[in-house]
Amino acid sequence: MMAGRPDDQQMPRPEGKGGVFPCTLMQERLWAQARSGRPYGLNVAMRWLVSGRLTQDVAQRALQALVDRHEILRTCLREVDGVPKQVILPACPIKLRSIDLTALDAGAALARAEEIAREEAGGLMDLGEAPLFRAGLLRLGPERSILLLTFHATVADGWSIGLLISEFQAAVRALEAGSPADTSEPELQVADFALWERELVASGALEEQHQYWQRKLRGLTGTTVPGDHEPAERRGSRGEVVSTLLPSGLSAAIDGFASRHGFTLYGLAVSALALLLHRVTGAAKIVVGSQVAHREEPVAETLAGPTVNSITLCLPVDDHAALLTLARMTADEVQEALHYQELPFEVAVPAGTATRLHAVNVIVQRSYSSMLNAEPADGKIGLRPLPSFSAGAQWDLNFFLVWRDEGWRMSCDADIDLYDEATVKQLLDGWRTCLEALVTSPDQRLADCPAIAGISRRAKTRPAEAPSSQASAPVGHREPIALHDPAQQVVRFHENGSRTPMIAMNNRSVYYQLAQAMGADRPFIDIQTYHPDGPIDLSGYSFEEFATYAVRLIRWAQPNGPYLLGGHCVYGALAFEAARQLQRMGEEIELVCLFDTWAPGYREAMSRKNQERRQRQLRMRYRLNRIEKYRKGEIGLKDLVWRPIAHRLGFPLAEDAEPTEANLFTGRWFDDHIRAAAARHRPAPANIDAVLFRSAEPLRGALFEERMGWGSIVAGKLYQANVDSAHLDMFQEKPAAAIASFLGPLLAGIEGRRNG
Repeated sequence: MMAGRPDDQQMPRPEGKGGVFPCTLMQERLWAQARSGRPYGLNVAMRWLVSGRLTQDVAQRALQALVDRHEILRTCLREVDGVPKQVILPACPIKLRSIDLTALDAGAALARAEEIAREEAGGLMDLGEAPLFRAGLLRLGPERSILLLTFHATVADGWSIGLLISEFQAAVRALEAGSPADTSEPELQVADFALWERELVASGALEEQHQYWQRKLRGLTGTTVPGDHEPAERRGSRGEVVSTLLPSGLSAAIDGFASRHGFTLYGLAVSALALLLHRVTGAAKIVVGSQVAHREEPVAETLAGPTVNSITLCLPVDDHAALLTLARMTADEVQEALHYQELPFEVAVPAGTATRLHAVNVIVQRSYSSMLNAEPADGKIGLRPLPSFSAGAQWDLNFFLVWRDEGWRMSCDADIDLYDEATVKQLLDGWRTCLEALVTSPDQRLADCPAIAGISRRAKTRPAEAPSSQASAPVGHREPIALHDPAQQVVRFHENGSRTPMIAMNNRSVYYQLAQAMGADRPFIDIQTYHPDGPIDLSGYSFEEFATYAVRLIRWAQPNGPYLLGGHCVYGALAFEAARQLQRMGEEIELVCLFDTWAPGYREAMSRKNQERRQRQLRMRYRLNRIEKYRKGEIGLKDLVWRPIAHRLGFPLAEDAEPTEANLFTGRWFDDHIRAAAARHRPAPANIDAVLFRSAEPLRGALFEERMGWGSIVAGKLYQANVDSAHLDMFQEKPAAAIASFLGPLLAGIEGRRNG
């Protein structure tokens, strides 16, 4: 039994439909993950085939009834006094996206529906805006549709969605019958659960569980399966679900074996997975994660919201033991972990744990189709669950066994930047082989089982391939970009100042006026990043490797944080990536200044048509600027007319000839390499504060986003200031003074909070 009940918690909550409440511990963890470099895989995406006539109006009203009834569907997460909180809105209109595919033939309509569902599953959500779910209705025919519901994991889990889809079907029936849908408040809401959870943890009632998990997990490392590739930069951003339906005969054999020997299906499936992972890794102890519903009390069974808790399974495997003995050993470990399942995972993990406990995860469940009417009757709609698409890979490998009406479906949601699809299929086949061996040859020793012996141990990850145009990945075989003589590349101003030094990167020294405007009490370090040994071939290096090179220069100039970084144009993006790496090293980042910097990948992520439109607008701006220079007498008629023609025909211009000594010194060749690397780079969000200084030169409009693409990358605070200057004139005396005027109070506040 639970040490306390969620309906007898001591902390009363205020009356009313809205308000601000503490998050559950899991919500806090997912909030932090969403703001980190791995915000992927945090959606729970489900879809159902709808049979019968379901109108857009009825579906939208039924969904709105759910939102009105359940607070969690009107909830977003926002930072309050530095802490994430549940913010419950008193009202929250829901928009049902409707797409009519009836003009397509049946095959094309289904294919398009699959594409839409796949895209919808992985779309990131802004946790600060409610509702934290999306709904779509794909119309295939007059009485045939697909309903898409995609929830963020901070507001729903699998159990919740089963409840909600059942209530949705009931609401549709009521509305079609001319009755109102049920909007009465349930007995328990997630805000109540969060208050109860915190009181339970603080009460000391779970101290025995806490001691158990501390002993169990201290020094433990999760099992990892060697991948086919090095981890991608945006790790987990691309997942793929590979599935296989077990034959009815095998499903029946599994159920019968579990019943005869007193196993749960969960324990049996985990046993088979432990055997597989032992074979492919060679490890004698398998460490994986799993989830439990955490709904032991009846009042929690009807709670719409995330209560799921993660547990860690530590499973010994002995080659000399019989398969049945190994299954019993695993079952004992599973039962022990379940006995201590009430302690939230966020509390169970020992402080300072640096290794990843759950690279592999396993889930076994029955679907909620039994709660639904799958076929229409008496004019009512039927709902049949369809296999889900990956929302991104929260784990390297997530194995799950789900009961469907047609039988047990075995699946694996894998990080496909790490594993080839063929590898995932082999692992899935291996899991099935181990499960089949358990139920057909339980008395055979593991070492003597020919079927399992056929599962090969996987080799270590092979070296990463060169970065493609789709992503920027570190090149495993290259040496780091070497430092030459950092003293040649670092210029210092106001060395005796007492404030946090401003470190600004560029490829030539342009920051003198800004250094003066910032004041004598602010040390200013101007890092000229060009490589003094150049020109050299840096074409194979990724943007992260350029950032690592920059970090070494930064560390040479200032060995320890806190760090205040900045850069102009592409060097602003370099400063941001360097800040990310320094933060991973445990250093404090006060702020990153982005001076007229477009986010890497902003343009490249556009459709080809929009890229061409954008380029036309830029060319038009360039021509108008040249005409203006001609009118001012800054260029002559020959230069105005001949230069564009010569460039278009490929004739060499003066500056395109052999590099001069001045060009080599200022490192324009280095600019070319770093811009090429930036074009391949796709930065993940980072919890770093930044300020964007935008000059008057960049175009505005739909293809020239106001925040220059940084809104989805800066997961910390993003400030913006407009500077009345041209791009190359930002650090002249007047605009430099304006920049310093904006930064002064901002930095004073940051440093005051740190020192206060």
